[in-house]
Amino acid sequence: MFVKYAWLKELDLLKRRGERMSVRDLRTELDSRGFHVPEKELSDDLLKMRDIGLVESDLLPSADGAAIAAMDDFSSVAITAAGLRKLTAIVKI
Repeated sequence: MFVKYAWLKELDLLKRRGERMSVRDLRTELDSRGFHVPEKELSDDLLKMRDIGLVESDLLPSADGAAIAAMDDFSSVAITAAGLRKLTAIVKI
């Protein structure tokens, strides 16, 4: 599995927080630590991590009844158990 360095920073912040946080708060925390990730890139990263099960996010129903992932500033995200295991395994290396 390919994991970008930015993903590790994002997962680490979610782990340290220990609870769901908004995408805006995550971006603000990353910026305060000197790790600027553009808004579009952060959204794309979070969607990719959600697709492989590393993070969970809000799901919104669409008009046809399907669920779609929301990754705007007000969406909340959290690290999953799989994300914690992956982060721990990589940090040990």
